[in-house]
Amino acid sequence: MTPGARIKAVIDVLEIILSAKSPADQQITNYFRNHRYIGSTDRRAIAERTYQVLRQFQHLNWLAQTLTKQKDAPTHLLVALHLRYHANFSLLDIDHIFNGTQYHPECLTKRELYLIKTDISEHSPPIWAQLNLPEWLMPFFEENFPQSLESELAALNEAAPLDLRVNSLKIDRSEVLEQLSFEAITASPTPWSPFGIRLPQRRPLPTHPLWQDGFIEVQDEGSQLIALLSDARPGMNVVDFCAGAGGKTLAMAATMNNQGKIICMDTIEWRLKRAKERFRRAGIHNAECRTLDEAGYKWLKRQSVRFDRVLVDAPCSGTGTWRRNPDLKLRFSQNDLDELLQKQASILDTASKLVKPFGRLIYATCSILKDENDLQISQFLETHPDFELIPIQQVWDELFEIDCPVKGNTLQLTPAQHQVDGFFCAVLMKRENKIEEDTFHE
Repeated sequence: MTPGARIKAVIDVLEIILSAKSPADQQITNYFRNHRYIGSTDRRAIAERTYQVLRQFQHLNWLAQTLTKQKDAPTHLLVALHLRYHANFSLLDIDHIFNGTQYHPECLTKRELYLIKTDISEHSPPIWAQLNLPEWLMPFFEENFPQSLESELAALNEAAPLDLRVNSLKIDRSEVLEQLSFEAITASPTPWSPFGIRLPQRRPLPTHPLWQDGFIEVQDEGSQLIALLSDARPGMNVVDFCAGAGGKTLAMAATMNNQGKIICMDTIEWRLKRAKERFRRAGIHNAECRTLDEAGYKWLKRQSVRFDRVLVDAPCSGTGTWRRNPDLKLRFSQNDLDELLQKQASILDTASKLVKPFGRLIYATCSILKDENDLQISQFLETHPDFELIPIQQVWDELFEIDCPVKGNTLQLTPAQHQVDGFFCAVLMKRENKIEEDTFHE
């Protein structure tokens, strides 16, 4: 493909993403599935450019609105501004790309060409636009990171590496590293997870024998640490309450050495179907999937205080994953946050009823907002006096020989400080011996 044809594809993909409700990676995959003539090199270039524009969207959109005095800027103008001011394309390069010929973007109007030539140094964007943050979220981030706001947001706007988790049921990490080295694939051990491997760049894995044989899974090191901090041991009864496609279930099943039982639960059946496929590939035999539908909640009512570990990987804003999912910033609103906070509290309350005396409730999110994390735990403890917070340092020291990456009672990881996605984890223990009949909320 010519450079112009690639940019035309970027514009087309962005227009689909901006009008759709489903994630950007899904829309990009669908686009390439419908345009099979696009080769792998061109696909990679188109996807990378698309994500670059999404990461810079707040600044580009503010700039376009400032220059045009219009609320809604056309997608092709946002891309042209990106090429000029973020990718350092020359005016001649942009003119060659936007030439209106077949497979190229339409020619820019005289007004748009004038805007592209404008000296933007005369326009000073507000801090939220400079840092590519939705304006309404600015107070939340200023409260969370009063001393490191710029570095944290800069890290969230960088492309993430590719983290793998080695399936210890089948192979050792050293063997996988040796195999990758033999194939001249740059990889290194992750600093905290004993099962993690980090690749500096994303690679297509579904065709690789290590993936096909269930030796590795794609999983950010932060997510691996959540599963490890759940401390699921052989013979335990465990619930992965919001399991999604089962990534943490896979990791916990490995630490359980396939002994005991994990109930993998989610409200969306197709996610659990995908989880079952992953379990088969990984050789997992102690995981059972249950859909959280009407029948699933009836089953839950009969499981009060029966589980040693209950992991709640709660639905959240996903602010900690913006490196991988920058499109989340475009669709997330204050109303969404308010609804999530209520849902998280309800899920925690329901899941807590499954924990048996001296069992543990593990609450996790991929968010870096205190409202979803520490404040959510504080509110839960106020209304559930039969639970107590175990300091994360204590849990960490029981499991790891290396120092804990954070100080405090809970775990908050960020890309800037820990080079992982922004994960939160709190470990709670049920201390009450008396077993009561609780009522579940559907």
